[in-house]
Parts: sequence; structure tokens; C-alpha cells
Amino acid sequence: MAWRLCVQELEDRLQCPICLEVFKEPLMLQCGHSYCKGCLVSLSRHLDSGLRCPVCRQEVDGSSSPPNVSLARVIEALRLPEDPEPKVCAQHRNPLSLFCEKDQELICGLCGLLGSHQHHRVTPVSTVYSRMKEELAGLISDLKQEEKKVEEHIAKLVNNRTRIVNESDVFSWVIRREFQELHHLVDEEKARCLEGLEGHTRGLMASLDMQLEQARGTRERLVQAERVLEQFGNESHHEFIRKYHSMASRSGETEKVKKKCRNALSRSASC
Repeated sequence: MAWRLCVQELEDRLQCPICLEVFKEPLMLQCGHSYCKGCLVSLSRHLDSGLRCPVCRQEVDGSSSPPNVSLARVIEALRLPEDPEPKVCAQHRNPLSLFCEKDQELICGLCGLLGSHQHHRVTPVSTVYSRMKEELAGLISDLKQEEKKVEEHIAKLVNNRTRIVNESDVFSWVIRREFQELHHLVDEEKARCLEGLEGHTRGLMASLDMQLEQARGTRERLVQAERVLEQFGNESHHEFIRKYHSMASRSGETEKVKKKCRNALSRSASC
């Protein structure tokens, strides 16, 4: 006969209706339903009236419930994994095998039947674990996608930074070369201007030196003429009249000397 049930389906069919975990020491009630021994003991201890089967609601005697040996052998043969250190409920001391979807907390089977979580939607811990693992895997996948985007962005930034540094180096070299050429041209123009200025200055100085020499010669002649006239003024009346005629003939030359002096002074002032 072919087996069509997978391990997950077998595990679902071998769950205790109270704790929704795989049976541990299963006991069979008179109605035919099986429960974990610990679940039945805890349920009987917290009930004031007689025990009723949680599934079919039939009155049963929990103290006379025999072990379900066949079911226990099937579970042992399958060797289904279980929590090595199961957490227990602080109130009922039963394994925390359920998850209350409303209150978002772990509970035991009796909490769902008798406690504050009655009528709440509960899910087996294994199912919640699988669901949360899938959600976690989805979150990790999303984070990896975001990480990949960030890595691509970082790569682009690094490339841009490298490109900018390289372009800056090229532009710096071009600017330095251009300014070196400008400095060379400026130095050449400066040397040309200084040379022209020095040549022009030398020409002016030579002209001024020549005019200065001429002016000094004229001044010397004027001083000598002044001395002669002063001496002439000291002559006696007869001698003064006799010499005055010759002095008058020289007056034209004196005017010419004065004119030359004025022209020399005028040229000196214009320079």
C-alpha cells in the first residue's frame, strides 16, 4: 500500500487536541479520543465538575483511561523531533505549545480551554515558528536587496570620486601650464617695457646734459659780461662816454645771448 502522507501531515494528525503538540504518553478516553497524559491530569485538576472530552463533550473517567500503546509506538517509530527543553506555563505547568494570535503570547493548551485566552484564535507553536521564519526570511531578502542597492550606490560614488580627482589633476596641470606661459609672456613684455623706458631715459638724460652744459656756458658768459659792465660803470665821465659807443655795438650780441639762454631754459622746462 502506498503512503501518501508527508511528515508534516502525520505530525498534524498526531497532535493532542489540548496542547496541539505531538502526543506525549497518549491516553485514550472511553469516547475513543486520545490526549497527552499531562494534559488530562492538568485538565482534571482544574475542573470542579466531572471530566468531559474537549472534542465530543462526552462525560469520561480520566482516572481509568488506558495508555494508547499503538499511538505511542507510531510516534516512537516516526521519531518526530521535539523541543529538548520545553518551556512550561507558569500557571498550569504545561508546555507552552500554543500561540494566542489576539494577545500575541505563548500559552499552554489549558490556557486556551480554561484560562483568559478562551475563545481566542490559537496556533501551534510549530506553525507560528514556520510562519515567523518565513517572515524573517522575507525581511532578510529585503535587507539583502537594499544592501545590494547601497553597494551599487557606493560603487557609483567611488567611481565619481575617482573621476573627479582625475579630472581635477588634469585641470590643475592645464592651469599651471597656461599660467607658466602667461608668466613667460608677462616677463618678456616687462623686460621690453623696461628696456624701452631705460633707452628713452638715456636719450632724455643725454639731451638734458647737453642743454645743461650749454646753459652753464651761457651763465658763465653772462657773469663775465656783468663784471665788465660793473667795471665800466666805475670809469670817469670822459672815459665812460668814450667807451659807451663800443659797448652799444655789443648790445646786439648781448640780446642774442639772452635769447639763447631763454630758449635753453624753455627746453629744459619742457623735458
